[in-house]
Amino acid sequence: MTIENVFVVGAGFMGHGIAQVSAMAGYRVTLCDVSEECLRSAMDNIRASLEKLASKGKVDEGQASRALGLIDVTTSLDQASGADIVVEAVPERISLKEEVFRALDRVCQPHAILGTNTSAIPISSIAATTSHPERVVGIHFFGPVPLMRLVEIIRGLLTSDETMAAADNWARSLGKETVLVNRDHAGFVANRVNIPSSIEAARMVDEGLATPEEIDRATGGFEAGVGPLQIMDNAGLDVSFNAAMAIYEDTRDPKFLPPPLMRRMVAAGLLGRKSGRGFYDYSSGKREGYITASRSGESPDGGAGRSAALLQRFLMPGILEAVRVVEAGVATAEDVDKATRLGFNLPLGQLEMADGFGLDEIQREAERLYGETGDPKFYPPPLLRRMTAAGLLGRKSGRGFHSYP
Repeated sequence: MTIENVFVVGAGFMGHGIAQVSAMAGYRVTLCDVSEECLRSAMDNIRASLEKLASKGKVDEGQASRALGLIDVTTSLDQASGADIVVEAVPERISLKEEVFRALDRVCQPHAILGTNTSAIPISSIAATTSHPERVVGIHFFGPVPLMRLVEIIRGLLTSDETMAAADNWARSLGKETVLVNRDHAGFVANRVNIPSSIEAARMVDEGLATPEEIDRATGGFEAGVGPLQIMDNAGLDVSFNAAMAIYEDTRDPKFLPPPLMRRMVAAGLLGRKSGRGFYDYSSGKREGYITASRSGESPDGGAGRSAALLQRFLMPGILEAVRVVEAGVATAEDVDKATRLGFNLPLGQLEMADGFGLDEIQREAERLYGETGDPKFYPPPLLRRMTAAGLLGRKSGRGFHSYP
């Protein structure tokens, strides 16, 4: 199908980013929000973003001006009647998304694709509110949208092949790289395999095993500001909390349940940078630690051994969940790793890391953590055990989740 007109519902951080990249690709865009003030702010943000891109030579001034000229704003969902594709980017509340999709179902043309930018809510739950669930699809961007390259295209139970293909082609026409998620799996791929490790980092702080700085240093991300707890502070603890809860409510799997400390921080408004305090304190204008560890957790071989133990406990939930995603046929190993690299700007995906460590070593460490904690999230999945039994150990054997000539 031919896509010319794009309608974006929600003019917040994600919505105005989607509108911007759509206009930069030459599409006519209508950006919709219930608040005229939010729409004015969104256009100011788009203008500032385009000016910044032009100052860095990423676009020329003519391209920036043309993109601005392609964007209209409205407070009426009825204006979606002329859209070829709609992308909903309202707050992550299922009741609000259902309300939006019921309205879109009434006004949109029969050929229109209805996309949702949800980061974790199952697509089929949203599609069930429409009379044409076959044209509803997940189109999950990562923010900031103009800079991040990944888009997940998620199939609901009734999403048609034509809708999947059209959504995929449209996202790639924006200059994005796509990952196809073949099953309606809560959290999809990127969040599904990354959230367990993020939650584990918060859980280690909650249990008093280490401070946020110790965990971020153990993962090697502290100096660059990309440790797991720094990332949660930057994104907003409420964002991470809501995404994890959406997966937990769908699966009832305790590895996705945020620990008590995180739940209390969100309730108290300690949301990270945007509130001035989260896992770190930003009130002085600098990032400073304030949470202390109640247990030293020293390993027999000192600081290096302690850091290694913290790193292993942090990495293992994400690696094992990545194995389970491949095992369930949700996505290929290549797409799982691509989602991690592009969605979180990491050098390696979980399965590439596993191949590098050696799958036998991953199984051995998982069994150790399971024996130590009794926590089922550490129990090695059947696929991992079968691969190690078959000698598919990763780089050292020439083949694991990937091949190494």
